[in-house]
Amino acid sequence: VGGLESVKRRIELAFLAPLRQPELYRAYGRSIRGGLLLYGPPGCGKTHIARATAGEVGARFTSIGLIDVLDMWIGESEKRLHELFENARREAPVVIFLDELDALGQKRSQMRNSGGRNVVNQLLVELDGLDSCEGVYVLAATNSPWDIDPALRRPGRFDRTVFVPPPDEVARSAIITRHM
Repeated sequence: VGGLESVKRRIELAFLAPLRQPELYRAYGRSIRGGLLLYGPPGCGKTHIARATAGEVGARFTSIGLIDVLDMWIGESEKRLHELFENARREAPVVIFLDELDALGQKRSQMRNSGGRNVVNQLLVELDGLDSCEGVYVLAATNSPWDIDPALRRPGRFDRTVFVPPPDEVARSAIITRHM
């Protein structure tokens, strides 16, 4: 990842360091569970950063989008979401990347049908089920974190966030230099 040094530093402190030194975090009473939410405007490299983070921990990268989950039949979306997480558990170490979390984990209070609420509920169950699973890490991205259900932002889920801004002049220069 070219540039974005403050973003990389924040990811190191909030996500990578606890994974590399879990005993140190436990000694200070800090939890290493939960995922990391990347947010910022479209086209700033959130997915690229998530893929690079998976490489840093030596894990496979599995991207899950809305199309991978939603189905028109009742109960099928929840089943698909569960199967995606089950596959990740079998293939550990893996980084699950939930792209456009605001679409998948929309505020339940603003949903008109129960199908969407059931998907959010299933996502909460899957995230909580990762507590006992080694080697499965979760990253998510959104353009609008204020649209995400508050239950997804609780400790142990996506309580750690990193703002990914558009690349500034220094970052653009680093990106161009890296690709030349």
